[in-house]
Amino acid sequence: MNDYLDPQVLDAAALNERLAQMRAAFLSEQPPSYEVRRDRIRRTIAMTLRHADAFVAAAQQDFPARRAELARLTEVFMPLDAMRHAERKLASWMKPQKRGAPQPFALFGARAQVQYQPLGVVGVIAPWNAPLTLLLLPLATILAAGNRAFLRPSDQTPACAAALAAAVREYFDPDEVSVALGGLQTSQAFSALPLDHLLFTGSTGVGRAVAASAADNLTPLTLELGGKCPVFVLADADVAEAGRRLALGKLMNGGQGCLCPDTAYVPAALRQPLLQAMDAEVRRQTVGDDLCGLFSARHYERLHGIVEEARQAGAQVLTLGAEPSDPARLRLAPTVILDPAPELRASREELFGPVLVLRGCEEPQAALAQLRQGEKPLGLYVFSRDAAAAQRVLDASFSGGATVNDTLMHLSVKDLPFGGVGHSGMGAYGFGIEGFRRFSHARAVYWQGGPFSLLRAMHPPYGKLYQVAVAGSLRRLARRYAEVIPRGRRE
Repeated sequence: MNDYLDPQVLDAAALNERLAQMRAAFLSEQPPSYEVRRDRIRRTIAMTLRHADAFVAAAQQDFPARRAELARLTEVFMPLDAMRHAERKLASWMKPQKRGAPQPFALFGARAQVQYQPLGVVGVIAPWNAPLTLLLLPLATILAAGNRAFLRPSDQTPACAAALAAAVREYFDPDEVSVALGGLQTSQAFSALPLDHLLFTGSTGVGRAVAASAADNLTPLTLELGGKCPVFVLADADVAEAGRRLALGKLMNGGQGCLCPDTAYVPAALRQPLLQAMDAEVRRQTVGDDLCGLFSARHYERLHGIVEEARQAGAQVLTLGAEPSDPARLRLAPTVILDPAPELRASREELFGPVLVLRGCEEPQAALAQLRQGEKPLGLYVFSRDAAAAQRVLDASFSGGATVNDTLMHLSVKDLPFGGVGHSGMGAYGFGIEGFRRFSHARAVYWQGGPFSLLRAMHPPYGKLYQVAVAGSLRRLARRYAEVIPRGRRE
């Protein structure tokens, strides 16, 4: 067998064989040193730089409606930025964190700390909309944490998968980083591997299937899913700036991102100026090939169907900008659907394209109360000049992350956690310290000092030490909390 498994024979047995090789190498190495981890991170940087043009060409082959400039920004520059951050911060991330040891034992030299241990072999499954980004971004923190990485590209982006496999083969031994190529059967077998951790990014439906497969091995999971990310434009917002930034967030990657705005709640007085500002921003952007199209004809037909269903049901549908839709180039004109009925697909499904639902909302409380009863989104956005008002929206809502007076930008802060909650995901990683911690085991370590042990008070005979340390403490606590009134006795 060569260094990389042939996609024609990448069945469950071959995947398990590769995993066993990677785990054996991990166990024989022991926790890798700072120097080893730094070398691996530096190799990811050199690999990405050397293969940047090949990555961009592959991304265009898989996603031809996206410009090369956008592919270079998202699939190359963003991962490189995270890799460089990991290289700079690695030494501080690896340091044990001190915790307070109990008294009086701390006086005799007792110490408590958290030591971050590598997990082992971490698997990553990436989606089609960011086929290299969502493999290379976590790769930096997986290697920083001392793990081996088993990468599974989307079967819908075969050119990106092949380009990444070739690059990895050049810079890494197969027991350090491996790429699993193949079709749908490979994806299904990969999620059933007994990995030490599995990161999945994709749709909620596929996420359920991945979680079910992983459950047989009790594989720890991080699921990054999606949902209908809401936007609240409050009455005091700078409406022109809100419209511009909402359009920018909606059109990023053609709206094909899990954090792209989905539904905007706007007071009636701001609706028209907001739409005008969005339209101006769409027209400002270079028209034609510069605007990102949709990934495939199937995605175009799905979104077109959602828009037409809303139109036929009587909802007002507005087209932004001067360019009409062009199915041949997979370009759907940026579209706003006003107040669609709850039963329509526009109200129920994640849009995942250049379509926005806009709903009238004089005060956010009613909309927030309704949202709290539904599925929790991955992102939430608030526009307001009043920080207290924006915070009230945050306090009354649930989401994986949030940005105030912009969209998407919390994702750009590398040391913030990135993850969902409820239906939008499970757990959080991130492209900095939070990613390092997600792919590590936080091991509690206690160093006893001095001649005494706390265990002495916990075993018989229960004499004077017990009376002082336990019974006496309980009596003091009982006096302190005696005035607290039980709920049933309150008037």
